[in-house]
Amino acid sequence: MILSHGLIVALAVVLLLVLIAVRTPIFIALSVSGITGLLCLSGFDGLKLVPLAMGAQLQEYALVAAPLYILLGEALAVTGLGRDLFAAAHRWFTRVPGGLGASAVASSTLFGAMSGVSISSVALIGRMAVPEMLSRGYKPGFAAGSVAASGALAMLIPPSLMFILYASVTGESVASLFAGGIVPGLLLAALMIGYVVVRAKLNPSSAPRDGETFSWRERWAAIAKITPALVLIALVLGSIYTGFATPTEAAAIGALLAFAVTGLVYRKLGWANLKLIFASTATVSAAMLAIVGSAFVFTQMLVVARVPENLTDFVVGLDVHPYVVLIGIMLVLILLGCLVDAASLLLVVTPILVPAIEELGFDPLWFGVLLVVNLEMAVITPPVGLNLYTMKSVVPELDLGEIFKGIAPYLIIEFALILLMIAVPGTATYLPSVIT
Repeated sequence: MILSHGLIVALAVVLLLVLIAVRTPIFIALSVSGITGLLCLSGFDGLKLVPLAMGAQLQEYALVAAPLYILLGEALAVTGLGRDLFAAAHRWFTRVPGGLGASAVASSTLFGAMSGVSISSVALIGRMAVPEMLSRGYKPGFAAGSVAASGALAMLIPPSLMFILYASVTGESVASLFAGGIVPGLLLAALMIGYVVVRAKLNPSSAPRDGETFSWRERWAAIAKITPALVLIALVLGSIYTGFATPTEAAAIGALLAFAVTGLVYRKLGWANLKLIFASTATVSAAMLAIVGSAFVFTQMLVVARVPENLTDFVVGLDVHPYVVLIGIMLVLILLGCLVDAASLLLVVTPILVPAIEELGFDPLWFGVLLVVNLEMAVITPPVGLNLYTMKSVVPELDLGEIFKGIAPYLIIEFALILLMIAVPGTATYLPSVIT
């Protein structure tokens, strides 16, 4: 019996979801389901596409920047920068209701601009901020939610690894995507801080005031302590937007400067930390590149089955407004984000959706930023949300149910930003048009 292409794709997707459900590593799940689909579609000749597909994708120049930005973030992480960021934010937000929660969001935002990896932000900031909040009477859900949700900002605020992955698939400019993420990222951080403050004001038992005060001298001293790292990030992003360096070149320069700052300014570049930096960078980079390669195998199966073209024809043929289609796509992605991690989902859906989005008349750069905002929800949505389990691992006394409960309001905030970006596309497109 010869199966139709549509049925083969459906079975491959079901196989992928089953493998994920039984906790198979995501790169194996993608590879096995993709190879199975190719075998059913093209026989053993289809397997010849596997090494070609993986090689072509992993040779993408934009991907070179990803391990370099990871190296930059890991080099700064060993300096104790997460602790210093949280301390500085706390000194400035101490008079604000829910000040420690607001400090957690602010420090996660700044660290996100240095690492580009959300789980790193959750691990570093959460290890210090959540125990501090719990010791001062904060509700566990309130404390954990503020860190787990704001850690996802690393995906949106440049240098974002998600934008590098999107660029590697679509050919969009990494610099333009970085610029497009700035306004939505800062806006999302402001909305999160606003929620923390309002929640603490309306329900003081969730975040009791501690009455701690700091002098202006202490506040500025805390800022001075993190200034070298902030200057480094400003130089990296500034070199991109002024045209002095490409994003990949800026990543290389930034990594070198991060080692200089870690060694000369913070005095933390001993052999033990060097080993930790390179081991962490290798682990994260290998995991990411394994997912990239395996996701492209799965995508190649979809291309052979002509899924992108068929989806484009179907979407364009719908007798509905393009924005209705777009909202439908966003809702489907939210559901998929509950089952598949963000990076894998981006790599699989981007080559399928972007042709349809362009046919509907939408800007693929704007859609890339919108997609990353949507996928931020994937890392904080059970049962797969990596930030939630990272939060549990660094503060084991937390109950997962409390973490899930604490994250719920932030999902609403994320979706509100998606609606705002759809209503006002300039939130993502104006800055790239000016800078790049």
